[in-house]
Amino acid sequence: MTTLSQLNDLAYNYWWSWNQDVWNLFSSINKEVWAETRNPVLVLKNTKDLEASLNNEDLKKKVGDLHSRLVTYLNRKDTWFAKNFANTKGPIAYFSAEYGIHEALPIYSGGLGVLSGDHVKSASDLGIPMVFVGLFYSNGYFTQRINEDGKQLDLYGKFQPENLSLTPVTTKNGEALVFDLELAERTIKVQAHKAMVGSSELYLLDSNHPANSEADRLLTAKLYGGDREMRISQEVILGIGGVKLLKALGIEPAAFHMNEGHSGFFQLERIKNAMKERSMTFDEAKILCASNCLFTTHTPVPAGNEAFSLPLMHKHFFKMIKGFNISWERFVELGIVPEKSDYKYFSLTVFAINVARFYNGVSELHGKIAQKMWRDQWPQVPEVENPMSHITNGVHVQTWMALDVKNLLNETVGTKWEDELANHDFWKKAGDISNSEIRETKVALKAKMISLVRAQLKKQLKENNESQKEIDAVDTYLDDKTLVIGFARRFATYKRATLIFKDLKKLEALVNNPERPVAFVFSGKAHPQDVPGQKYIEEIYKFSRMPSLKGKVIILENYDMNISRHLVSGSDVWLNNPRRPMEASGTSGQKVPINFGLNFSVLDGWWREAFDGNNGWAIGEEKDFANDEIQDYEDAMDFYKTLEQTILPLYYADKAKGENGSSAAWIEKTKISFVTNISRYSTHRMVQDYMTKFYAPAIAYGDKYKNNGDLIKTYLDNRRALKMNWKAMYFTYVHFDGNHVEVPSQFDKSWKSPLHHVEYPAEVTFPGRVFETNEAHIHVGTYLGDLKPESVVVEAVICDLKTDEVKTEKLRLKGPLEDGVGHFELKFKANDSKKIRFRIYGHDNFLVHPFEYGYMMWY
Repeated sequence: MTTLSQLNDLAYNYWWSWNQDVWNLFSSINKEVWAETRNPVLVLKNTKDLEASLNNEDLKKKVGDLHSRLVTYLNRKDTWFAKNFANTKGPIAYFSAEYGIHEALPIYSGGLGVLSGDHVKSASDLGIPMVFVGLFYSNGYFTQRINEDGKQLDLYGKFQPENLSLTPVTTKNGEALVFDLELAERTIKVQAHKAMVGSSELYLLDSNHPANSEADRLLTAKLYGGDREMRISQEVILGIGGVKLLKALGIEPAAFHMNEGHSGFFQLERIKNAMKERSMTFDEAKILCASNCLFTTHTPVPAGNEAFSLPLMHKHFFKMIKGFNISWERFVELGIVPEKSDYKYFSLTVFAINVARFYNGVSELHGKIAQKMWRDQWPQVPEVENPMSHITNGVHVQTWMALDVKNLLNETVGTKWEDELANHDFWKKAGDISNSEIRETKVALKAKMISLVRAQLKKQLKENNESQKEIDAVDTYLDDKTLVIGFARRFATYKRATLIFKDLKKLEALVNNPERPVAFVFSGKAHPQDVPGQKYIEEIYKFSRMPSLKGKVIILENYDMNISRHLVSGSDVWLNNPRRPMEASGTSGQKVPINFGLNFSVLDGWWREAFDGNNGWAIGEEKDFANDEIQDYEDAMDFYKTLEQTILPLYYADKAKGENGSSAAWIEKTKISFVTNISRYSTHRMVQDYMTKFYAPAIAYGDKYKNNGDLIKTYLDNRRALKMNWKAMYFTYVHFDGNHVEVPSQFDKSWKSPLHHVEYPAEVTFPGRVFETNEAHIHVGTYLGDLKPESVVVEAVICDLKTDEVKTEKLRLKGPLEDGVGHFELKFKANDSKKIRFRIYGHDNFLVHPFEYGYMMWY
């Protein structure tokens, strides 16, 4: 194999995106093109006399060594998946509206996309057979400029797939694969491009085909751009087009993962195919297609839960739904959400819940919030027990860990550390890394960050026609001995980017203290239609131009993965102060500990799980507030107090000894941060959790339904029987032989609480009459009508008064029904008094979740 072909292999596999030594290789070939584009394909295309330069023996060896590493990586046989799921078939199809693989492929806007990109990479690292589907945005997400007034300007580029690490998707005979897609009342052509990300295949759908009208060619041009018509068109292309593409490629997924509701329409295409190919009714096909489908919800924020007007849904789906031989109303009820106004909307989140069988939020707290938010989908089931689960997000360590830190780990914990990313015990040895080595590494990373910040800021000032004096002054901004706090993310209003400016005098005093200086670096984009978010950018820009804050508060334009890498690795402290509990996860903060940085955050999302009192700092309290203004004030005051009285004194603790920069105690704290977070908040752990908790069960559950048509009919028959008889059911009696007392229920307190408060004792979240007893022979009668006793469970819910532990015990049917009444009993005995409630619910042994039917009644 020639050196040039080896280079092509390296350039056309996004494995290079997390192996920074490959960047150095392409930079050495053409430093100018690499610095400008960070794109290996453009380096190869724009380097004169490339073949001649490849005659250099040192370069040949470097290329050969890196290519050998890539080939070895792609041909591994002992992956985590192979060791743990050898008999589990694949692939798992993952659909997402955006992917953050690298800044050279700008098809991401923020955390959701970067999370998806990290998922792709870890699936490859772990050897999990997955296929990923998204859209190719030829204009990308917008390039952000901040003008001299601080206003955000949205500029769009033009990205050609042939200039990226992409290849066209072709048929078996080598022709471009193009298929027809019905869109409203017309048919468009859709093509696709493939990105290899390690061993993972990422397919990007594209409407920019010459046979389409100019308007239709632009449908996939902009990420989250355009009006509602464009948005629903994009999501039809992603969902329905994605399934069509996989079918055309002969890929038959064993399970499907719907990453947020944007791609939810893929279930309609799957249902249509199942109805046609297996001669099924709509309801049968829906059960089959739901059986192996996981839905992940990523945010409590309304804007993140897609909804479309009914007329727009009618325009795009009325014809298709009529072909399902069901009424339009039957379809609409799968996603209907009445708003407070006169309008009703079709929610893709509600639809996703109705057409999937596995569901999760993205942190422990978000899982609870999601249970509460979407409890109406299982209205008779207590929210703490409904099927909404959680898996906490993580980050792809190799992408977000700086090369300096990787080199340090190679020297200290060994070169095999990438195989141990989900092994918490392994990382304890990182606590033995010397303070001097960590400080030296961090100083180097901070210097690189400062260099990037200054270069970017100078560019901004020059574009805004600032004086040369102002531009030259940037060289005095920041230094490696000053505590630097980073804040970079989407400028959504709930993230409260302007919180630190609540008391300007306090902030000015902090940043201008010559003994303990502190500086803040901001960066982030606001959605083009998010005017309040753009206002935050304008405000921070104006603060940064104030004489008292100049050089101490900096805002960088055009936030991307390159800026993010520098800030998360170079900052001493990462600030995150969302309005709790709106931050579902907040993965930017997870990238900081792996670079020996510290988090200072509201106890929301992942940080609520990660914070242990020693590995960073918390802002504010976990409590409800009368209004947002009070919450903002209290959180801001706590921010100032903790920064002034705790964080700054720790960082500068050795200054009295004549030491410059971070103290020894500070370095020790960064080690604690590193050790406690690296394995728990990586996408290796996250994707392993998805495989174990959801993918493998979804594959098995789907196979059960796919291979047993009678099971689908049984499911539908049993659910219909429950629906027909449930309103007539009731408890005829509950009788105790033994000591007992009825006590008041506090259920209304938890049911009516706002989303913020999720910390009620478990037993308070259960409805029903409450009895206390420690020993009794309990008799319960229930009128079942036409239902068979084996289709229901009569159960005691037992709550421990001291530990808040909840257990359940099934009651035994004593004999045949008498006039439709079932007589059940339980001999209960405990060491001390317990709270007991009684319920009956519809159940079958083959359900994925015991309360999947949703029918439950409390005494």
